[in-house]
Amino acid sequence: MKLNKYLDEVLKDIEELWLGPWKCLLLGRQLADQHIEAALSHIIVGLETEFKLEINPALIKAILGGIVSVDELQECVYQLILYKGYFGRGGCCGKDRLRAFSSRQIVDKALEKLRSLIKDAAKELPEQVHRGPVIFVLDINVQMLPWENLPIVRNQEIYRMPSMGSILFALARSSYRYKDDEITDLPFPIIDPFNAFYLLNPSGDLSSTEKEFNQLFRNYEWKGKAGSGDPIRAEELILALTNHDLFVYLGHGSVQEIAAGSQYVSGKEIEKLDKCAAALLMGCSSGTLHCKGSYAPRGAPLSYLSAGSPVVIANLWDVSDKDIDRFCKALLNSWLQENLEDDNICSECWQLTQGLEALNIAAKDNGRTRQKGTRGKKSHKINDSSSCCCRRRRLATYLSEARRACRLPLLIGASPVCYGVPTIIRKK
Repeated sequence: MKLNKYLDEVLKDIEELWLGPWKCLLLGRQLADQHIEAALSHIIVGLETEFKLEINPALIKAILGGIVSVDELQECVYQLILYKGYFGRGGCCGKDRLRAFSSRQIVDKALEKLRSLIKDAAKELPEQVHRGPVIFVLDINVQMLPWENLPIVRNQEIYRMPSMGSILFALARSSYRYKDDEITDLPFPIIDPFNAFYLLNPSGDLSSTEKEFNQLFRNYEWKGKAGSGDPIRAEELILALTNHDLFVYLGHGSVQEIAAGSQYVSGKEIEKLDKCAAALLMGCSSGTLHCKGSYAPRGAPLSYLSAGSPVVIANLWDVSDKDIDRFCKALLNSWLQENLEDDNICSECWQLTQGLEALNIAAKDNGRTRQKGTRGKKSHKINDSSSCCCRRRRLATYLSEARRACRLPLLIGASPVCYGVPTIIRKK
């Protein structure tokens, strides 16, 4: 418990000392952001008239969409004035520093007027909002940290990807993959969690894990193998990854590291696949990316993503078997007990999908964006309710709840992270 508490303190320090008020930019876009426009107008007009400062409205809108207090909004605006419209430096800037180092002569009266302006703008913002998912593209030097468990984003739906190009490619690949399916209006990949294959305790020395999950998987009527009595062959594993929507591994390390020899498939063999299941890899350090000098990092999650897996949930560091079993059971139960047959799309999620479609890769011919046809597609009903009904059906939405099922919600629960793009779970 001491280590769990220590990790909590470290994450709080990262949030406050490294990011300061700018931590608000890590939150997802508000799906219903009409109320922000009035606050945005107040701030922009005030900065232009009082401080003669031109600031990108998109930046102010992002700040307003993420701040959790008036003080944070005030601190962000102070830093923007100090650094002439650019980002500040974490939590190092206060009004005294602003007055001392700004190139403009800012008097107390101006600061007081700015403070009043910010408070008036903050009144336009609601207390609770629904947010879209976030994809982190992390630098090689910080990707080993559990950014998903910073206090401000612990309830946020977060994915990791190695680059912006990989995000665009994954979304384009999912659109192509489902072009002949009836579900073609969404730019997200879609998986059926009941179409799953499991590999449970292949080394044979995790008896408690096998006992916990073997009957559960049989109740789900999944295909797979448990124990070391009937070891899986590389060809079987390749077929399982290709022919199923979900692959669940509960054992030591990652599948590529179980044994030397040809009994199991290597990362290079997985990367050769044109289609690959979503993966839940619950071995120790299964999500670790290994860095070798100045070369790009490598690891099991990147192999699965390269093969076409829409999402990979894996562990950043070593974990204890009993606590990670609690996480895995809670996560699977959430996926499989949710209502997965509702075809309706809420208006908020429709706006989100429209925004993601703007990221689609442009066609090579004349650089024009490809237009998707609607012929033969199934039309979906748009639900105009005020609450978001679709976010509960995306894979990473359930991670924060599953982490709380662990006795050590940070030391063990913070280890699993989600690589990939927003992926919808739906029973076929």
